[in-house]
Amino acid sequence: MSEIKPEADAARLDREVSHWDAIAAAEATHTAADLLVRPTDLHDGLKPWLDYLDLPAITAHLLRHLGPLEGRTILDLGTGNGFLAAALALRGAKVVAVDISPASLGLARQRAELSGVAERIEFRLAPAEATGLADASCDAACGLFVLHHTDLAASSREIGRVLKPGGPAAFVETLAFNPVLSAARALLTGRFGIEKASSDDEAPISRAGLARLRAGFPGRVEVAMPATVCARMGCYLPALQGARPAAVLRGVDRALGRVPGLGWLSYFGVVTMQRD
Repeated sequence: MSEIKPEADAARLDREVSHWDAIAAAEATHTAADLLVRPTDLHDGLKPWLDYLDLPAITAHLLRHLGPLEGRTILDLGTGNGFLAAALALRGAKVVAVDISPASLGLARQRAELSGVAERIEFRLAPAEATGLADASCDAACGLFVLHHTDLAASSREIGRVLKPGGPAAFVETLAFNPVLSAARALLTGRFGIEKASSDDEAPISRAGLARLRAGFPGRVEVAMPATVCARMGCYLPALQGARPAAVLRGVDRALGRVPGLGWLSYFGVVTMQRD
């Protein structure tokens, strides 16, 4: 996405709010047991439906980049249902959970209360591009699948503004580095029983998008692929759904991951930042 004019940006943000409010309304039907976050959950897998991503490897990379959490103020940008915010608070962080969706924040508050960490989380209704937080007010920042829903240059500027000098940031993101997967996404999504599982305005981060992040952020921006998620994207096809195809495709990805230089094939990665 290029720089977005204010009127177009307002319309995009309205669409994002509507989409995520609807998602939160559906998730609000979950039981208390579903919403509970345990201290081990960040390593065991953030959400059951994301298990195929090898989340232990991906989230471990995110945590390593953030560094110590105890007593530090961590921005959870685009907190959504609040899972990451609660997981970080359980590790001793003071979390500022920002989201554009009122319904999502309501669900995140409920999750925090059930998990016993509500007093450690400040909830703030705001877009990623303009959080309203004070300059240099956060020790670190993070998020799950949020940046590719934003104006990349504007959100990276905002992250840089609220981070303290030297502060790290890490975001698990959808990427558009693999031309085959990008073409398959464009051609197949919405057809052949493959549902588009996100908002209409999001776009995986391409190399051009990475350049926009770097242009906006006052520091270093890199991408890491701790786990290769490529072949197993075929699990979106109805014919390849099920435990056996998933196991085979996971094995293919792990083999690819052992070949030096093939990490860029992954559909998911971690965007890391380090403030000057």
